[in-house]
Amino acid sequence: MPNEPFNLMSLQEAMDLLGVSRATIDRWRKDKRLPYLKIGKEVWIDRIQLELWVRGGMRNPVPAEKEKVAAGSAVFPLPSKEASSFQTEIETEITVGYQSGAALLWSALIVKNRGWFEQELRQAEPSRRYRVSWKHADSGMELVEELIAGRVQIASVGDYPIAASMELGRLLPRFQPAMLAFDGKCAGGTGISLVARKEQGIRYGDQLTSSSAISTVIRSSASRRLQAVLDRGRKEAVQVLGSRRMADCLAALLEGRVGAAMLWEPYLTWAQTLGAGMTVAADDCGGDYLTGIMADEAWARTHESVTVSYLKAHIRAHELIRRDPLAAASIIRDASGIPLEVILPVLASIRWDASVYSRDLLTLSRLGEDDSGLKLRSSSLSAGPAFQASYLQEAAAALKLPSLPDMAIPHDWTDDRLY
Repeated sequence: MPNEPFNLMSLQEAMDLLGVSRATIDRWRKDKRLPYLKIGKEVWIDRIQLELWVRGGMRNPVPAEKEKVAAGSAVFPLPSKEASSFQTEIETEITVGYQSGAALLWSALIVKNRGWFEQELRQAEPSRRYRVSWKHADSGMELVEELIAGRVQIASVGDYPIAASMELGRLLPRFQPAMLAFDGKCAGGTGISLVARKEQGIRYGDQLTSSSAISTVIRSSASRRLQAVLDRGRKEAVQVLGSRRMADCLAALLEGRVGAAMLWEPYLTWAQTLGAGMTVAADDCGGDYLTGIMADEAWARTHESVTVSYLKAHIRAHELIRRDPLAAASIIRDASGIPLEVILPVLASIRWDASVYSRDLLTLSRLGEDDSGLKLRSSSLSAGPAFQASYLQEAAAALKLPSLPDMAIPHDWTDDRLY
């Protein structure tokens, strides 16, 4: 090869060596001063310069007195030997928000139980110390508030909180929400449904009346879908009782305090298992039910290796669920207290796929106005601000999975490749 005497490698060879995508290496060239040489239209990387750049931590050293040690702040390599020994005492805290009561977000329970995030962090940056904390929440909007406040860095939330965070990012200049990957997905009409007590005799959404109340979690993917059902041809007002926890909605249904409840999995299957009621048929009121991983874009950009490490653990959790659902179900049972006979069929009904399809972005763009009056504009949900592809691309490449495109995968879901 004519370039061997000059110790040069192509961009593709550098991508293969580092296990990253083309989008990532292009961003490194622009933002992180990855050394390269351009000869005509070809871009080459000097192997020695690349090694020096990698050993330098891909960050510019800063003086010790300027280094920030607050939770969630970056920890930079220090230039001297004395400073390097001091660095081992510095610990950066990362808080991950999760919801044990939402089946489509159960992958976080597996990541937490197996310690995969910590494992990936040690592998990515063995010279740094991280402390991972886990923040449990009853709803996704609670975690969005924590993201905005900077108390949570990575959060697993449903599609309504994803869409709402995009609009909040438009209103709050310092909040730059980024959707890093999807989690569980359910096709339209499944994953969230209205369940009515049998004595109500309700089989269709337009039969709902004011004679009995309906319960659901306020400002959630479930409440948005309930509002869509109620808006379709209702003739009289229906009382909606908002709760903070989906478990409380199921309890209200079981105890007869409400006539119906809009439930997401696993409470939907749990209610049916207990004979608490019948699923009410309703027209499609929002397409598929989706969940995903969110972060603040400025934080993710500053903590790229941390972000990619979590997504690697996230993809590994999906693979375990698909390969060994019983092992996954046992972890979820121990973490949530939900019976195994409920968990197993729910796991099988969910598509565990982190990748983003144009179908998914269309579902997000259809989210309208909820009972709080927050308007979700379709302009806030375009592929640009809503989905940052490079982090998931890099995670997939590091796990030696088929490459992902820079934009959403066109058209419909496919089983040819799952992440």
